[in-house]
Amino acid sequence: MPDVANLSRVLRHHPVIAEISGLGLDALLVGGFIRDALLGRTPTDVDIVLSGDYDSGVSAIAEALGEDAFALGDRFQTRRFTLFHGTLDITPLEGSGWEEDLLRRDFTVNAIGLPFGRLGDKDIAGALIDPADGLSDLAQHRIVAVAENNLLADPLRILRAYRFAVQLGFEIEEATASLLGLHADAVNQAAGERIREELFLMLRHPRAHAGLAALDKAGVLTALFPEIEPMRHFKQNDFHHLPVLAHSLEAIRELEHILSAGEGLADDVRDTVLAEMREIVSPPATRASLVKLALLFHDVGKPQTAQVQENGKLTFYGHQQAGREIAEPILKRLRLSNWERNVLLLLIEEHLRVGFYCNEPQLTNKLIYRFHRKLGDAATMSCIHALADARATRGPDAGEEFLAKHEEVVNAILWHHYFSEETVEPIPLLTGDQIMEVTGLPEGPDIGRLKEALLEAQVEGTVRDVDEAEAFVRQYAAEGLGKV
Repeated sequence: MPDVANLSRVLRHHPVIAEISGLGLDALLVGGFIRDALLGRTPTDVDIVLSGDYDSGVSAIAEALGEDAFALGDRFQTRRFTLFHGTLDITPLEGSGWEEDLLRRDFTVNAIGLPFGRLGDKDIAGALIDPADGLSDLAQHRIVAVAENNLLADPLRILRAYRFAVQLGFEIEEATASLLGLHADAVNQAAGERIREELFLMLRHPRAHAGLAALDKAGVLTALFPEIEPMRHFKQNDFHHLPVLAHSLEAIRELEHILSAGEGLADDVRDTVLAEMREIVSPPATRASLVKLALLFHDVGKPQTAQVQENGKLTFYGHQQAGREIAEPILKRLRLSNWERNVLLLLIEEHLRVGFYCNEPQLTNKLIYRFHRKLGDAATMSCIHALADARATRGPDAGEEFLAKHEEVVNAILWHHYFSEETVEPIPLLTGDQIMEVTGLPEGPDIGRLKEALLEAQVEGTVRDVDEAEAFVRQYAAEGLGKV
């Protein structure tokens, strides 16, 4: 049953409610605040509807909070206050009264309201306005659409239904699921940045794979990303037990297993890795949610690069570069930041690097240095991506030693990442100017190549001091700069 006692407690102690409840506003508390409080949670974000003079009401709230609101740019004219403890969203009344406004909302569990004039009532349950029977659906843990037209009024709600199902642990009611599938293509009418936010809110949840699987079953996933449809039935070589798309979704599930308890991670790096993956890097995206999105697209280049060799072996040479090219316009559609886009493209393009290292006779300091040189801030993300990918690879050619080797290499790279700065980011023994002075070479690309070769010699331990560094660059330059 809905936790009315918890709602009463939250109303008494929530700092935003305390600040604005005495302003005499003709307002209705709605949405996620009511829903989450009735589920026994402590909501941080507040949603209210204002009746009467909207601009004056927003101004009164701004003065009380000492903060300014900004427009979200949606069709609902929402103004948002970003506060220390969450957000406050304010929208003007739609329709002739509270019930009509609530009946225009997305899902019944979000269409429950509490008038500000009754915030102090002892009988809070009796004060709730529930025209769509949301309390019943809340008790039964169901996502039910208020009306078909409401979904089409803001097609982002199609994606939001699955996010709520994941976030709340609810089931989508059968008739609602049919509507969502029927109108799947409409989701692309929503702005890319709004789709991005909904997607990352889902992906940051520890059971996002279930939401993605439901999106795929309904046809919403390929409506959003038609580029992945060729992956659906495309069989792979004997390292894999699933077609490409199913493997990608399975890899996301495996990532969530890793993140839940650190499976496959060594004791000396586990806690640090898990904390890093929880880091919010560009709200609402965490590092983990970015890796999940990269896993969805990491093999998108396989169908177009597949070749059967003379020995009958199926190969996908260059699929990581092809995947990067396919994924780039997808990420632009989502209006990702440059940093997000660059990290995701790097994870896709470099997703085989750990696997290549597994085939090396020895994981040298030079290889570990090169890994960090290439992946930079995404090094840990790439390691976890590779581990999840390997765990989702369970074909007949991928025996126990396949996963064991991946875990060994990943944990070695992570150990150096956290505990061996001299390998990951060595301090150059010579500057570019000093290299030019020692070798007599002019400024240019050759100096950069010499610096890189010197750094690799340092991490290998073949160059230990300035004298050895000078001798190294002289010899290297005299031999025609070799190959870095």
